[in-house]
This record gives sequence, structure tokens and C-alpha cells, in this order.
Amino acid sequence: MKNHPPSNRRRSLAVIGTMLLFFAPAARADDWPAWRGPSGTGVSNEKSAPLEWDAKKNIAWRVLLPERGNSTPIVFGDKIFLTQSLEQKKQRTLMCFARSDGKLLWQSSADINKAEPTNSQNPHCSASPVTDGQRVIALFGSAGLYCYDLDGREIWHRDLGAVDSWHGWKYKKR
Repeated sequence: MKNHPPSNRRRSLAVIGTMLLFFAPAARADDWPAWRGPSGTGVSNEKSAPLEWDAKKNIAWRVLLPERGNSTPIVFGDKIFLTQSLEQKKQRTLMCFARSDGKLLWQSSADINKAEPTNSQNPHCSASPVTDGQRVIALFGSAGLYCYDLDGREIWHRDLGAVDSWHGWKYKKR
């Protein structure tokens, strides 16, 4: 399959879809610290989350991402975290946005110097980050596993080996 550049609408769709649950003008949802939420079920306890939305209805703000992505945003306190592959710069990055207005607060990146297989439906850096409220951890494929504090300072990172999978996470033995 050919990899076509995404439209602006498609690049921001991943962020907008999840943020709708958290940014209805009249509601403030609880923290969502991992891909499937605080209990791992994908179910929110929010009673006032919007059930309908479109380009203008029930959206407080939107952010255009630099490239396409499949990472699900996570939310902790007043911050939203999202992983993003920056193919042009050969980087994997963790981005932090202000929950109130979508302003980019910080971005921390790791260089990727090895070619990684993927498919046209699943861009690199699709794994969602996770937080315990003090640290944010992001998997950047062949660049490794990275841990940051909530202000974007790297705490540690680990090399886990090269990624060798069309779908993303099968590591080669060293």
C-alpha cells in the first residue's frame, strides 16, 4: 500500500477524538492516565461527557499535530500527553499540552537512527504514554523506553533493542 500524506483533518483527529471526552465546555473529566483509562476498561465514570460532536459542536479547542499518529492522549491534572513520530526529523517525541486551551507546554524527543518497519495504517510511535501522576513513560520503538517528569525533564531511558515487526512491537534478541 502507498503511504499518502494525511490531510490536516486526519492528523488532528486522534487528538480531537479523545479530547472530546475531556473538554466539553460545561464539564471537566477525571484523569485518564493510560490508554484505556484509570481502571483499564476504557469506560469513563463521567456523567456529563458529550455523546454527540462534530467539527464545531462540543469541542473546546483543537490542535494540529505535526504528522499523523495513532497514540491515544492521556490526561493528568491540567496536562495532556501524546506520543508522536516526527519522521522528517527522525525523532519520536512526547508532547505535553495544556488541558485548558491546547497550548503546547513542552516536547521531549529521542532520535531514531534505525529504520523500523511499519504499515500504512499504523505510523511509528503509536503506543500511548502512561503516567502515575509524577512521571510519564513513553515507548519510542527502537529508540527505547523513556521516562520524564511532568515538566518534560528526562529521568531515565532504556534501550530495549531494535523493533522488527510490521505491526510494531516484536523485539530482536540481542
